[in-house]
Amino acid sequence: MNHDRRLRLLLLPYAVGLVLLFILPALLSFGLAFFRYDALSPPRFAGLLNFQLARTDELFGLSIANSLALVVLPAPLRVTGAFLAARLARGGRLRHLLRAAVFLPSAVPASAFALAWLWILNPLYGPLNRLLAAVALDTPGWLADGQWARPGIALALLWLVGEGFLVCLAALYDVPQELEDAAAVDGAGTWATLRHVLLPLLAPVLLLLLARDAVLLLQDTFSLTWLLTGGGPYYATYTLPQFIYEAAFDRLDFGVASAALWVLYVLTGLILAFVYVVARQWQVGLSEEEFLL
Repeated sequence: MNHDRRLRLLLLPYAVGLVLLFILPALLSFGLAFFRYDALSPPRFAGLLNFQLARTDELFGLSIANSLALVVLPAPLRVTGAFLAARLARGGRLRHLLRAAVFLPSAVPASAFALAWLWILNPLYGPLNRLLAAVALDTPGWLADGQWARPGIALALLWLVGEGFLVCLAALYDVPQELEDAAAVDGAGTWATLRHVLLPLLAPVLLLLLARDAVLLLQDTFSLTWLLTGGGPYYATYTLPQFIYEAAFDRLDFGVASAALWVLYVLTGLILAFVYVVARQWQVGLSEEEFLL
């Protein structure tokens, strides 16, 4: 048995899981988007009615805006934070402690993580507001205030960078130390080495992490927002996944939920296409051969 055939056999369970758990349900939901179905009576063909019902729902447009707000700013900040943390954790005496501290929040269950941030962002006795008050700064209402709820959730999301941190750390170890030594001999400081040596080499990795984080934040913010705010206050954190959940399981309107789900898929595709266009505009190679060159 040759090497390529062994690799295909190793990938076979993942391919089967991908088809059964992702591709097949996505195709079924696309078909369901054209039917009126409540799981209690037979489905009835409705054409584009479900898409029209979703589009005319005020909460649908609001959920899209809130979902994009939790992607546009947190995703770049998460990638930047993961890269800087990896840079600090690459060497030094406390590197093992720093690595554990950065990765630990990503290993905590979502419910425990949300409860911790409910305490941190509590406007009355939370440690964050106590720290702000100690330095004579304003203390926001955070999750109880419609204007500060999204920034509060974005602040919590910035701590979930464990996977990106590990990827950046591995990528930094792949950079030859001779390049940094040569830059130091030429008189380049830490910032110049970071800007002109490390960032150009790691740009493909960072762009892929940005695309990954954007997709994850667009889809996986449901559990955190649901546990922290339930979509409030005043629908300030009401996201598209929550709209899909309520349409399907609260109103038993699976046709509208499927239509909204495919809008989520389209938004995900547009974000990935945007990252790809940016990579091409910056002339960043995304293939393995270009990266190695």
